[in-house]
This record gives sequence, C-alpha cells and structure tokens, in this order.
Amino acid sequence: MKRRTLRKRIELFGGRLAVTGLLRLSGWLNPKRIERLGRLLGDFIYVASRRYRRVALKNLAAAFPEWDSKKVRSIARDTFRHFSRGVLEFFYLLRLPSEDLDKWIDVEGIEHLETALAKGRGVVCVTAHLGNWELFARKIVLQGYKINVIARDSDDPTMTGVANEMRQNAGYRVLPRDGSALPALRCLRRNELLGILPDQNTYSGIFVDFFGRPAATAPGPAVLALKAGAPIICGFARRMEGGRFKAVLYPPIEVPLSGNEEADVHAITSALTKKIEDEIRKDPAQWLWLHDRWKRTSEAPDQAPSLGTLK
Repeated sequence: MKRRTLRKRIELFGGRLAVTGLLRLSGWLNPKRIERLGRLLGDFIYVASRRYRRVALKNLAAAFPEWDSKKVRSIARDTFRHFSRGVLEFFYLLRLPSEDLDKWIDVEGIEHLETALAKGRGVVCVTAHLGNWELFARKIVLQGYKINVIARDSDDPTMTGVANEMRQNAGYRVLPRDGSALPALRCLRRNELLGILPDQNTYSGIFVDFFGRPAATAPGPAVLALKAGAPIICGFARRMEGGRFKAVLYPPIEVPLSGNEEADVHAITSALTKKIEDEIRKDPAQWLWLHDRWKRTSEAPDQAPSLGTLK
C-alpha cells in the first residue's frame, strides 16, 4: 500500500474534522445563513488555498482566452463561493423532510426520461459537477425513479463510507467507479437509471475535445450504453436566482453509429463532453474549475497560458 505524505494525512484529518463539524452545524443552518456563510467560506478558501486557486485560474484562462485577468479572477472566486455554499446545502438538505426538499428544485423535461424508460433497457443519465448534482439525484428519487450512481471513492475510506451512507439514506444506490461493470449493467437491465459524472480527469480514459483542449475522459457512459442498448440522457441542475435550482433533462443523445465499437465510443464520448461544455458556458462559475481536468496531457500539448499575474 502506498504510504501517504504528511500533507495528505493532514488534509484527510482536516476533511474528517470538517465533515464532523458540518454534521453538527447542519441543524443551525437555514437558506440565509447558507448564502452568507458560503460566501465567506468561499472567499477564505480562495485566498488560503494557493494550490486550488492556481488550478482554477489556469483552467479558466485557458477555457476563455477572450476574458481579461480581472474577469478570470472574478469567476474563479465565484466558483469557490458556489461550491462552499453547495457543501453547506448538502448537509442542510439531509435534515429536510421530502416535502420541504421538493421546494428547492424544479425539473423540466421529465417526459424525456419517461420515453427512454419505455424502451425497457434502462437509461444512462449523464450529468456533471455543475450546480447541485446531489440535489438533482434526490429529486429524481422523490419523483419515484430508481437511480444508481457511479461515484469515485475518496482517498479516505472513512470519508467514502460517510458520503455513501448519506447518499443511500437519500434513496439512491452508490456503485464504485473502479469496480466491476456488472452491477451497472444489471441495473440497466432492470430498467433503472444509472447516473454518471464523466467530467473529471481519468488515467484510463480517452482523449476528446473539451474547451478547445484534449481532455482524458471516461468512456464508461458510452461503453455501458452500447452494451445494454440503453439511451443516454443528459441532465443538469443549475442554481437560479433566489437560491433555488432548476434541473433540465434533455432528449436522448443521438449519435450515428458505425458498427466499429472503438469509433462509436469515441463519437458518443465526444458528444457527451460537448453537451457538458455547452451547459457550463451558460454559467461558468457553477462548474468545478479547481479540479485539474487537463492533468493528463502526455499525449497532447498543454495549451494553458502561463499563470503570469493570475495568482
């Protein structure tokens, strides 16, 4: 087993303390406090975390070369605020009864889900680390659908257990990202929903274009959909004015198939990634720019600009 560095052990310990504190704090939270505290916490992390701040600034500058440095920094700061607020919302919403939770989010396009499920082969539901994907899953459960989600395990097994227990208590089943594909295929064969977030760097993925740069992307949604004959639907839950969320489910992705599995997987993965990019462009501050999405670049040049004054 690989030995963790001192910095990593400190980060994991800090993460556990934060989760314990947030669980205790959740009973005190309300929407106004979440908005105020999320802004303050986001500003603090933006200033204190040089590592993640630099990643966010670099990614935004590369994705939006038309922006000046002032706008890049502004959107980066808003990104930290958004995700800080989202963490607080996650713990607050855990305590809410279903009828109150339902008031936080509206869903548009549920008919696309119904039409897809009518085929009897399940549905691969693709979303992203955008807006509030956890609330989106809980809303789908409240609508009466059976949903399974593929999630990456935390570096800390204890944290993984806590997160998965919270999700399963919310009514959806969690499948490990690095596990066998059989449980995922079985849920599709039971005509259930399979949620996947393929918008993070992966070391076993294929390269497709994302904001003008090749990004290593998990081909899982395409592979599973082809094997099961399941339609793929993209859906995203973005934060709206006033703090509420609106989830939009789009019609199934339609990609002409050639019969060559490798080519078809690449074409589907490209189409899904383009859909995610289009959604991010509607409100860039709601996506996880502090994740090093283009970390794996050995097969493609790094086109990101120099950090320069973006510090």
